[in-house]
Amino acid sequence: MPYLIQKQTDGTTIKQWDLRDKPLTVGRGEQVHARIDDNEMSRQHFVISPRGGGYVIQDQNSQNGTLVNGRRVTEAILKPNDSIRAGQTQFVFVEGLATVIGKLEDEPKGHRAHIRETSKDAKP
Repeated sequence: MPYLIQKQTDGTTIKQWDLRDKPLTVGRGEQVHARIDDNEMSRQHFVISPRGGGYVIQDQNSQNGTLVNGRRVTEAILKPNDSIRAGQTQFVFVEGLATVIGKLEDEPKGHRAHIRETSKDAKP
């Protein structure tokens, strides 16, 4: 199952949203599914929607733009572990049940936290 995960600057998880088969609207306004307290985000900043067996992110004409892996996009197909930035808020797109192993502060600069994909059938 895919998730959108909001991260703190040290890499720890703040919140996560299950994407399933419905669109997820993210922003600072009242009419969104994922409300974020970030004055640099638009009221409706971006939407992640299922499409063709995958997921697509669409910027909603936000003032400051939406970045995927550091590149400003109006629309992009998301891949596992893609980094998303909107305003001052950092997110990561993951597929499956993800467990973050370590924090960015524990790793050398320029490296990401490790993400381990697990499934119900996986053995410990």
